[in-house]
Amino acid sequence: MRSRLGWRVAVVAVVLGTASAVGLLPADGVQTAEFGLAATGARSKIVHSATGSPVHDSVLVYNRTARSLTISLDVVGVTQKADGSYSLGASGTGLAAHIRLQSRSVTLAARGRQTVSLTIDTPDHLSSPEYAAVTAIAGPASSTGVAVTERLAVLVGVTPPGAGSAAAHTSGASHKRTVAVVVATILLLALLAVLISAFVLRRRRSTPAAG
Repeated sequence: MRSRLGWRVAVVAVVLGTASAVGLLPADGVQTAEFGLAATGARSKIVHSATGSPVHDSVLVYNRTARSLTISLDVVGVTQKADGSYSLGASGTGLAAHIRLQSRSVTLAARGRQTVSLTIDTPDHLSSPEYAAVTAIAGPASSTGVAVTERLAVLVGVTPPGAGSAAAHTSGASHKRTVAVVVATILLLALLAVLISAFVLRRRRSTPAAG
């Protein structure tokens, strides 16, 4: 089954409701009525530059229910489409083959949460970004009806060396230009205020007093 990921990546095999982020839950995570998944550090996705060395990161899994819940984790390949969306692939394909999870299954107490470490073996030569996704599925509950599976995913990306630095440099330069414009505007307004005050004072001195 092929699914689409947005910047805040949510993949649901059978949709029961809309994922949301409210209360004290991670603002950049995705969730169902039962559980949620998020990149640690208030990020909507995990992106690192390819350095040829292993990179360590983590995701957060949390239980939204008042009962114990088992979550199964996996890493799947991801393909970026021309329109900027993403398609999930098979387990362990593409970049996913180079990502190792600390655990493939976690059992959470009621309202519990757990951080799961992951290691990305980044290549030393990369010409274009590569993507994968960490996925989470709640363990099957005992039921006599039709089993419904909801799957959440957080995007993991590896970019060519220097791509992240270039973006950071551009952002920093843009920020500096913005600050310079603000400072120049403030100085201009201050100078204008001084000129107006001097003009008003000069007129008062040149105008003869009444009577």
